[in-house]
Amino acid sequence: MKSIREKRGITLIALAVTIVVILILAGVTIDAVFSEDGIINKAKEAANSMNNAVANDQAELNSLLEELNEIMNSEWESNIEIPDPEPEEPPKLEDTTGIQDETVTVEDEYGNKVTIPKGFEVVEEEGTTVPEGIVIQDVNGNQFVWIPVGRVYKDNTGTNYSDIQLGRYTFDTNNGTPTPVQLAYTEESPENYKQLVTIDSYYQEYATRSNPDGNTYLNTIAKDLGKFVDSVRNNGGYYLARYEASYGSGSSVADYKPFSKVSIGTIRTDSSATLTQGTLWNCVSQIDAAKISRNMYNNDSNVGVESDLANSYAWDTAIVFIQEMGNTNYANNKQCVQDSISNTGTLGDEVCNVNDMATNCYDWTTEYSFNGENNCVFRGGSPFILGGTNTAHRNSWNNQNTNTHSFVGFRVILYLKISS
Repeated sequence: MKSIREKRGITLIALAVTIVVILILAGVTIDAVFSEDGIINKAKEAANSMNNAVANDQAELNSLLEELNEIMNSEWESNIEIPDPEPEEPPKLEDTTGIQDETVTVEDEYGNKVTIPKGFEVVEEEGTTVPEGIVIQDVNGNQFVWIPVGRVYKDNTGTNYSDIQLGRYTFDTNNGTPTPVQLAYTEESPENYKQLVTIDSYYQEYATRSNPDGNTYLNTIAKDLGKFVDSVRNNGGYYLARYEASYGSGSSVADYKPFSKVSIGTIRTDSSATLTQGTLWNCVSQIDAAKISRNMYNNDSNVGVESDLANSYAWDTAIVFIQEMGNTNYANNKQCVQDSISNTGTLGDEVCNVNDMATNCYDWTTEYSFNGENNCVFRGGSPFILGGTNTAHRNSWNNQNTNTHSFVGFRVILYLKISS
C-alpha cells in the first residue's frame, strides 16, 4: 500500500497577514515614541518642567538666605563688637644687637618706639630707654642720640608721658618754658615749615633758597627741609650728634668727612691751620660746615640716613625733649667753666646722652638772620662772648664763605631716608 507523506508550511496569505500586522505595530510604536505627543517629547517636556521648578525653587531659596543673612548681620552688628586683630608687636630694643642690615623700628621697655637705621647699632650701655637717651653708632664709632617727636613715655605706668612737637621755639629766660613759634607740621597742616615765621625780629628758617634782603648768598639752607620734616613725621624722630663735630678725613671741603665722637679740644686759630684727625672742628664757615655735614653719609647705600647741618627745628626740639625728660631749665644752662675749647664730653654738660650744647663751641645751624650782613646763625652756649651764653642762645655772624671763628664749630643731624 502506498504511503502518503503530509507536507506542512506557511501559506502566502498567512505571511502577508503577519507582515501587515508587524507594519501596523511598527507604525503605532513610532507614532507613540516620536510624534509631537510621543514619549520622547513628553520626557523632554517633563525634564524642562523639572529644571524650571528646580531653578525657581533655588531662586526662592537664595532670596530667603539673603534675607536671613541681612537679619543675622544686623543683629550681629548691633549686639556684638568684632575685636580688631592684634597688631604685630615691634622687636624689643634689648633684642636688637649688632649693625643692622636694614632699618628697623624697635620698642624700649616703656613702649616708646625708636627707628634704628640701616648701618648702625644701639650702644645699650649708654641707655636703654628713650628718656635716658638712646645712642646709636656706625661702623666707625660715630655716635648719635635719638630725639623723639610725639608721645614719650617716662615709665611703665602709661600715664607719665610728654608730647613733643617738632618746631622752632623761644624759651623763657627765667624758667626755660618753651613757647612754639613755628611748628613744622600739624595734622591739619602738614607743611607748616614752608611758612616764614620770624623769631626775635631776626631769625627765619628757609625751606628753599631765598634772597629777601638783597644780599648775595652768604648763608646756607637745609639740604632738604621738607624731607627732614616728612622723615620725622613718618618715623617719630631724628638723630642729633652726641658730640660736636671733629675732623675725620678728607683733603678739601669737597671730600671732608667729620666724626661725631669724643674729640680733642685743641683750638685752631684760623681755617688754614692743619687739620688733625680727632680734633674738634672749629674755624669753619657756616657754608662749609653744611657741606661737610652732608658729606658724612653722602650717597652711602650702606646706611639708611641722610646727614645735614643742624637746623633750628632740630636744635629747639632737642632742648624741649631734654627738658621734658627732667632736665629742668636746660634752655638757660650756662656752664661757663672754661676759657678755651675743651675736649668734648668732659665739661659735665651731658643730658640724655647729648654733650656740650650749653658749653664749648657755638654750633652753626641752617637758620637765617636779617641782622644786617650777619646772616649766618649759630646756637648754644659758649664762654667766648659776653661772659658766656646759654643752650637756647641765638646769634649770627657775617660768613662770606671764608669768615671763620675759633669759637664756632658745628653739629650734625641724621634723619631716616624716605622714598622719593
